[in-house]
Amino acid sequence: MKINFTKKEYRILLDLIHIADWVLHAHSTDDRADTKDYRNLMQKLMSYAKEMGFEALVDFDKERGEYVTSGEFAGESVAEDYIEEFEDNTFWSQLIGRLSDRDAMRQTGVNHLSEIEMSERFKAIGEAEEKWITEIDNYGLSRIRIDDDESKP
Repeated sequence: MKINFTKKEYRILLDLIHIADWVLHAHSTDDRADTKDYRNLMQKLMSYAKEMGFEALVDFDKERGEYVTSGEFAGESVAEDYIEEFEDNTFWSQLIGRLSDRDAMRQTGVNHLSEIEMSERFKAIGEAEEKWITEIDNYGLSRIRIDDDESKP
């Protein structure tokens, strides 16, 4: 199979590669074996940057023996905007979800939400989510505090 890309499509592909690489490796502290195939394909695609006229956007790091996006790429790419928006939305969603689960467990007196009927679980989580969504929408993190009194349950 042969795939042809226009210059515009290849430029978009570089953004997609950067986003995918971020998702796969941004929070990984070691080189995961299960991402090797992805990394190999990304490397193969990035190796065509010069041929496609984007040599300023991709460098070859001799020390690591692989292609990497250049400093110029960061200045021209919309990928970072998408990554930042994704991470921001993920943060707020995770924070609200986890606080809501915690509050629902406290409200129902269980150690794990699976201990209660689904309808009761959804009701308790829904009420807690409404509270946290309103709180976050109105105040962000400004009123979130850590209770350092360890004697409280």
